[in-house]
Amino acid sequence: MRVRTFPARLPLAAALMMLMLAACGGDEAAPAVIETEQPTSTTEPVTLPATPKPTIAALSESTPTPSKIPTVIPTVVPTPAPPRPAATPTVPPVPTITPEPVVPAGPTPVPQSAALELDVTFPAEDMIVDNETITVTGIASPDATVSVNGNLAIPDAEGRFSLGLTISPDENPLAIEVIATSVAGEELSLVRTVIFVP
Repeated sequence: MRVRTFPARLPLAAALMMLMLAACGGDEAAPAVIETEQPTSTTEPVTLPATPKPTIAALSESTPTPSKIPTVIPTVVPTPAPPRPAATPTVPPVPTITPEPVVPAGPTPVPQSAALELDVTFPAEDMIVDNETITVTGIASPDATVSVNGNLAIPDAEGRFSLGLTISPDENPLAIEVIATSVAGEELSLVRTVIFVP
């Protein structure tokens, strides 16, 4: 290593400045030892210990790893439809029913019937027949109720009626009773006798 000697006229501060420049990366041949001479002194030069060159450690730059940012998924909230107004049912007007005046009821009319009539046209009285089945016919009032031996015979609009009978051996001769009853309760009856001869 080369040692530089500074003339005595340089101040000590300049020497320190050079030393600092050498320490900060100045000239590599900067003197490690400074020897000063005094023109009138016979003192040996002072050897300074070598100052180690400061090593600047390069900081390892770590590449920053970007942290994962959670992705926010927006939640879709359905917007409810606006409520519909409730339908008001239209009620059709009800027609006002005017009650009819009540007519006071008079006396119930009693049906008037014509004079009760009854006539048996067949068979004749004490008639002899050769058939065990005969048809009894006759005429009565149209509104009358007619029965033949207890069997109902309904007259038509003109009052005609007919009813079939069978002559059994136990009822020979057969007595045929015809009864007509009016609405008013009147009653007429006729009897015919029939003899069956086979």
